[in-house]
Amino acid sequence: MAVRTVNKDALQRAVARSTKASAQLERRTVPAGFVRSERVERFLAERRKRS
Repeated sequence: MAVRTVNKDALQRAVARSTKASAQLERRTVPAGFVRSERVERFLAERRKRS
């Protein structure tokens, strides 16, 4: 298999598509217009910093 370079934006779009498809299979979709709380956003930001 050939090695391919994928830019960061394309990778993030692929992850979002995969996550959405997985959620739909498990019947746990997020309603349109849903907004995360400030506390959750802070938590996720901290996790992103660590990884």
